[in-house]
Amino acid sequence: MIITTKTGDHRTTSLYTGERVEKDDLRIELNGEMDELNALLGLCKAQSGEREPFESLQRQLTDVMTIVASNGKAAEDTLQALQQSVDKMEAHIAEVGRHRHFTFLLPGRNVADATLHLARAKARTCERRFVTLNRQMSFPEVIRIYLNRLSDYLFSLILDKV
Repeated sequence: MIITTKTGDHRTTSLYTGERVEKDDLRIELNGEMDELNALLGLCKAQSGEREPFESLQRQLTDVMTIVASNGKAAEDTLQALQQSVDKMEAHIAEVGRHRHFTFLLPGRNVADATLHLARAKARTCERRFVTLNRQMSFPEVIRIYLNRLSDYLFSLILDKV
């Protein structure tokens, strides 16, 4: 495996399609934000000692990153899987909401709580970057909905632990 190709030494990088774009292209920026979120979810997984739901979320984010790097092209089964994930997140959010009142929570009860809050905040950043990108390029609607639900879902996981 070659790690250093030196093709990025001139301010450009490749999308999944092979297209070369500037390193500050909105697609690269969004994928960078989602990469950071994926790393934070890995930290949540390590802190909690629980593989799920974090590994599923990491796989879903990787699918979304591929769609972004493919200029919005996605296999129908991938879009259906993302919609199913949205449905599961909504069910969890509704269940937690039945037992809790909305409240602002200060992060930092412990390291796992603070890490989950960081992931939630990064999910909001990803959603904002996607909205900006989606003004310029057309992407499947389920991606915007997924990114919006993801931050709500992470907040519901925080509430589950309170």
